[in-house]
Amino acid sequence: MNLHDSPEIEAFWAKACAALNIVPDARRFALPFVEVTDADGPEMLQIIDDIGEMARVGLKRGTCHLAMQFKHDNVPMRQVGDYWIVVKSDGTPVCVTEIIAINQLAFNRVGPVFAASEGPEDGGIASHARWYALHKEYFEEQCERWGVPFKEDHPVVCESFITVYSPGMSWGEGVTS
Repeated sequence: MNLHDSPEIEAFWAKACAALNIVPDARRFALPFVEVTDADGPEMLQIIDDIGEMARVGLKRGTCHLAMQFKHDNVPMRQVGDYWIVVKSDGTPVCVTEIIAINQLAFNRVGPVFAASEGPEDGGIASHARWYALHKEYFEEQCERWGVPFKEDHPVVCESFITVYSPGMSWGEGVTS
């Protein structure tokens, strides 16, 4: 997890706080949904940006990480009520989400309802099988970089959220669908 901090993110957060009456020192994290690596080419960076855009417009309402990533990256586990400033691959803020539920379970136990909350695929709801295959490939690559063997029963953290702030949004209502 590549945490970000910049004057642009702080200004974006200040606008969100003012629009939503959030205390500025509320617990928050600024990062993209996908870990950005030096090996990522333009196509992967665009995918990362597109995933953030899905959250901005309310099509993405969940995300999943290997539980070990929090310890590996020395990042505290998020909690219900935390805010996530979603950023693009270059650190530009896109929207603010609020974590509404967290569930930790084995990767191979994540079901189709949560998989669908991660957003559409090719204009429709992602199938559970496709979600599983893509996440397995991503988690295998992460584990390889970390020198850890991947196991399908590794614990994952499934976070559900709502988008509460994005430029042009009607404030106070949030994006829920």
